[in-house]
Amino acid sequence: ARARITVHMGTCGIAAGARKLVSTLMDLLEQQPAGDVVLGTSGCAGLCSREPMMTVEIQGQSPVKYVDLDESKVKKIFADHVLAGTVVKDYALAVGSERRA
Repeated sequence: ARARITVHMGTCGIAAGARKLVSTLMDLLEQQPAGDVVLGTSGCAGLCSREPMMTVEIQGQSPVKYVDLDESKVKKIFADHVLAGTVVKDYALAVGSERRA
């Protein structure tokens, strides 16, 4: 896939509204079919106070972790970052991965 969206669905994320984010993203993918975009979920990302959160990974670019999200922010991230490739800096916490090569 060209792009991967991961919504963090730990207990704190769910309590903060992560299910609404998944629903919004599913609706966006139905409205604008993008066969090269994968939507997934993960457990807790470890930053409970910044939930709901999601990570966007575009092939060939560093992953971006977005925090303090709601449906309108997710729509902007989807349009600007996932579809157009421009990071939405106002909602981004970090660029890069915690994993070591």
